[in-house]
Amino acid sequence: MKATGLAVLFSVGLSGAAIAQGSLTCGAAPDSWPFLEKLKGHFLKAEYRAFLENAGPMLAHEIENYDAYFGAMDNLFPEGFELCQTILVRAEDPAFRQEIVMYLRDDMRGPITLLLTAVHIRNVPQLVYFNYNSTASAVLDELK
Repeated sequence: MKATGLAVLFSVGLSGAAIAQGSLTCGAAPDSWPFLEKLKGHFLKAEYRAFLENAGPMLAHEIENYDAYFGAMDNLFPEGFELCQTILVRAEDPAFRQEIVMYLRDDMRGPITLLLTAVHIRNVPQLVYFNYNSTASAVLDELK
């Protein structure tokens, strides 16, 4: 199948998933962590500062570096995205979870891909790492 055919198939699949996802932010698995759903919603709505502010104690010190993390996103995607789709969930009991989420708008050539790595420590969910990129392979390369 040609790349354009794959892009159309991918786009149609994401649109259907967005409709079917119900109350889940980005079509996540039924065992989703509400904490991550909240962060994915912030990213979807271009609430990048709220994303960082709600990431949890391990990344709280990074709020002062907001512009380095999200200055470009504020300029490129100030209105956020039209839809998102969780494409990978890696959960390890008792308290580790990674998710990869793709964000799209009709005026984009390809998705912004977001990697979230979260843990529960002392029953507090928190983000320990995140990265996003317009090149999906750059994010996928970070999976260990």
